[in-house]
Amino acid sequence: MKKVSFFLALGIVAMAAVFAGCTGTSPEATPTPTPVQTTTAVPTETTAAPSVQPEPTDEMPTNYRVKASAQKDPIDHMITVTFDGGMGQENVKEIKVTVTRSDGTTETQTMAKPSGKSLSTGESVEFAGTAQQDRIEVWATMDRPLGADGKTVFKIYDSALPLERP
Repeated sequence: MKKVSFFLALGIVAMAAVFAGCTGTSPEATPTPTPVQTTTAVPTETTAAPSVQPEPTDEMPTNYRVKASAQKDPIDHMITVTFDGGMGQENVKEIKVTVTRSDGTTETQTMAKPSGKSLSTGESVEFAGTAQQDRIEVWATMDRPLGADGKTVFKIYDSALPLERP
């Protein structure tokens, strides 16, 4: 009876080992290193606020010069920028106007040459201004390279419009 008990106990242990999944020796587990998170300080890039101080304009070839002007209404602060034409008026492809307000915001509008025509003298765009000084920049894009350096884009106007009192 001791033999039967011994084989019965051995069978139970073998069955338990099969159901437990422990039939072989497993290789020793290699611990996985825990990644260490490092923080790198990234320098912050500061962009300067747009300036309301005017800068010099470009010199256009004499027989291609064009002009623009700007006015600010003293009551509602609306800014009107007008294309005044010039000898190169037929060659202007586009006029781009950017207003930089005293609060740092900017806005850009364009006057494009109609197909087969030229920009008309007196064409204008309007912007909402502020009660403070606002900067107006006007660029003329010509339909062909001009001058010795072959430029096609010229800054033709750059001015700060102060608040005008009525």
